[in-house]
Amino acid sequence: MKSIRNKLSLATCSLLTTGNAAAEAIENAWETDASYLYYSEVDRVTVNKLVGAAKGFVSAKDTASIKVVFDSMSGATPTGAVNSSSLSYTGASGGSGITPSGESGALSNFDDTRVGVALDWAHEHTRTLTVNYNGAFSVENDWRSFSVAATANKENSSRSLRWTLGIAGTYDQIFRVNGNNTPEPLTRVEDQRFLGEGERTTTDVIAGLTSVINRRTTAQLNLSFGIANGYMTDPYKVFSIVDVNGVEWDQYFEGRPDSRMRWSIAAKLNHMTFPGNNGIHLTYRYYSDDWDIKSHTLDYAHRFIFGNADYLEPRIRLYTQNKAEFYQNAFFAAPGSTPNLPEFLSADYRLDDMSSGTIGMTYGVRFGPNADLRTRLEYLYQTFENSTFDENKALIFNISYGKRF
Repeated sequence: MKSIRNKLSLATCSLLTTGNAAAEAIENAWETDASYLYYSEVDRVTVNKLVGAAKGFVSAKDTASIKVVFDSMSGATPTGAVNSSSLSYTGASGGSGITPSGESGALSNFDDTRVGVALDWAHEHTRTLTVNYNGAFSVENDWRSFSVAATANKENSSRSLRWTLGIAGTYDQIFRVNGNNTPEPLTRVEDQRFLGEGERTTTDVIAGLTSVINRRTTAQLNLSFGIANGYMTDPYKVFSIVDVNGVEWDQYFEGRPDSRMRWSIAAKLNHMTFPGNNGIHLTYRYYSDDWDIKSHTLDYAHRFIFGNADYLEPRIRLYTQNKAEFYQNAFFAAPGSTPNLPEFLSADYRLDDMSSGTIGMTYGVRFGPNADLRTRLEYLYQTFENSTFDENKALIFNISYGKRF
C-alpha cells in the first residue's frame, strides 16, 4: 500500500529542492498551497489526500517551508493468495488477522489513515551555494517513518551550470494493526508465529547536474543510489501452496531479503517553444536493484500557455518493470507434504512483471498576479504478467490552490 500512497521520500523530493533566496526580491515573501487528491481503483482501493504547504523568506538568505499531509485509504488489496483460497483477510493496515470465510482470501479489506509533516530550511551561504536541510515524519496505523536530509546546490559564476549533491536517511518501524508485531517470514499462516516490530534503515545519495543550454532549454541529469537494511517483508502478504490443479491447500507468510540495494539514472529536458512560450517536458528514468528488478519510465508533458498565463497541459507516462528474482504467484507442493521452500518468496503483485500507462490533463488558471488554481485528471492502467489479478485501473483527480503574499 505504500506504493499507492507515495509516502514522503526525502531522497526524491527534498534532494532536488533548489533555492537562491538573495537573488529574489522579497516582494511576495510567502506562498501557500492547498491541494486535494482523489484516487480510485476499480473495485479496489480508494484514497483521499489533503496537503497544505507554506514557504517563504525568513531573511534575505534563508527560506523555510512546511508541508502537512493527511490521507485516508480504504478498500481491498491483493494478499498474494490465489483465487481458490478459502481464507479471507481483514488485516492490511486495519484489521486483526485472518478469519475463515466462504469468500476468496485473494483480497484483504483494510482501512488506514496517515499524517505526515515535512520541514525544510534553505540557506544561501554564497551567491552560488545553497544548502537545504530537511526533516520529516509520517505516522500510520501500522507504520512510523522518520527522515532527515541535506542537499547542496552549487552554481558556476554565470549560473549556467548547477551541481547537486545530497544525502538522506530514513528510519521506519513496521508492525501489524492490533498486534504491534510482524509475522515470521516463510511460516504457515495457521501457526500464527510472530516476531516483534520490524525496523528498517535506508540511506539515499543523489548527485545531479543541471545545465542551461540556451534561453529556452535546460537539461538535467541525476544519479541516485540507495541501500535499505532491516525488515523488508510486507507483514500482510502471503502466498498459496497449491496442488497440480492450482488449488490452494495451505498458506504461508511471504519472506523477502533483509537488504535492498538500488540505483537509478534520470535525464530531463525542458524546452520553451517560440513563438508562444509553450513548455515541453521530457523525462526518462532507468532503475535497477539487487532483487533483479529493472524498470524504465518515460514521462512527457506539453504545456500550452494562453495569453493570460492560463495553461493546458496534457501528459503521458509509460512504465515497465521485470519481476523480482524471488517472485512466484504460488508454490507447488503435494497436499499434506512439507513444502521445500526457497530462501525468499513473495507473491506480491507489485514485484511481478508489470507495464503501466498514465494519460492525463492539467488545467491551470491565474487569478491576478498572486494566485492560481490547478486541476488535474488522469487515468492509470496497469497489467501484471503472472499475478492472480492481471490488471488494475484507476482514476486520479487533483485540485490545488496557491496564493502568494
